[in-house]
Amino acid sequence: MPDRAANPTDWNTKPLPDRHSHVALNRAFTPDELARIRHGLIPEAMEDKWFVYWLDDQLYVHRSWTGFCTYIVDFTVTDDGAAMTGARINRDPDQYKSTDDDYDSRMISFLIDVLLLHRPASFPATQASPEDQALEQWSVVGRASIGEHPEGGQDDD
Repeated sequence: MPDRAANPTDWNTKPLPDRHSHVALNRAFTPDELARIRHGLIPEAMEDKWFVYWLDDQLYVHRSWTGFCTYIVDFTVTDDGAAMTGARINRDPDQYKSTDDDYDSRMISFLIDVLLLHRPASFPATQASPEDQALEQWSVVGRASIGEHPEGGQDDD
């Protein structure tokens, strides 16, 4: 992990648009997992598709190329770690094409697992064939889909 956590000024970002949806989430994280989540992610190459930072018990998830905010994930932090409690999801069709709250709820967990916790997770594919699923996964997470991460490290497992 790099020495410094990501912060909002590390990237050119755009705010979550007025057109967004809200979903309830319920997933717990240990203190060690929370520390990695809070660290965020600063892209280093074109294949790094996301910029992620933590601010005021919320995880902000932006597409790296456009700076568009795709998700703002709410957490409740306790002495035992944290719980993901909900999220706001971009629904501006000029910025983000998905309209499926269930898909995005699964995508949020996938992105946290793969990008921030560096562990394998099931990709919430929308494509039928394995080849199309692999292309879809590459377009969503880039080199993280093959276990490479911006800080130059490989998956921890």
